[in-house]
Amino acid sequence: MVRLFVALALACACSATLAQKKMYRCGNQYQERPCEGPKSAGAASAAKADPQQQQEMAAKRQEREQAIHQAKCENYAEELGDIDRRIKAGADDKVMDQYLRRQKEMKLRIARECK
Repeated sequence: MVRLFVALALACACSATLAQKKMYRCGNQYQERPCEGPKSAGAASAAKADPQQQQEMAAKRQEREQAIHQAKCENYAEELGDIDRRIKAGADDKVMDQYLRRQKEMKLRIARECK
């Protein structure tokens, strides 16, 4: 039993000294400093980018953002419709107060964000 404690203490002491140096993996090698990335290949390719391609990418990005915005507004409208149906179906007072509050919030959100 004493040998076990001595072995654990020795293992903890050794692991603490080994853990002091942080090693970085660069490919198949380990080293003490972070890997160096590509020197200037990224900057050179960005500088060579075609202006027409940049405009196309900007248009695609804007189209994607509009689609996301439209989907969000549709979700708001669906949720408002669901709340309206639940209000018309009726419920107890506590739940009805929550529905009415949520209905007001959704109408404000739609008016503010979905013009």
